[in-house]
Amino acid sequence: MSYADLIIVGITLVLFVVLGYKIWQNKKLMLGTTKPKKVETTEDFMHDFVDQPELWVKLAKGIPPMSPEEDASMSLMVGAAFQGFNAQCSQYELGELDDSEVQALRESVVRIYSMPGVKKYWDDIQPDMSSCMLRFIDESEINKP
Repeated sequence: MSYADLIIVGITLVLFVVLGYKIWQNKKLMLGTTKPKKVETTEDFMHDFVDQPELWVKLAKGIPPMSPEEDASMSLMVGAAFQGFNAQCSQYELGELDDSEVQALRESVVRIYSMPGVKKYWDDIQPDMSSCMLRFIDESEINKP
């Protein structure tokens, strides 16, 4: 084996190491970009209901729905809001949220949960909620005497 062959073997090994590192780095990047898409999907679903302020006002004031359709919409709105919070709780548990985002999440969960009209729908969706979200609610002042 000549020196030229050794140099070619060395260069080939270096290229394989670089290629392996680039593949690992690309995989890591791709996994990192798929997580927010789950949250974006939930947010898109929630945005469908944000344009119904009259129903949010009814939830905030505890005014009962006027029709079965309105009741269904309110139920879906509350469910979508808490599913969005659940997705953010998953990010929190993975350490992907900074302190200000966690604080905003806690405040949002408590704000929606404290709406008098939400209580009607809470019993139906509570079993599907994460322990993180339930802990946020338990730690809030709402449930304390």
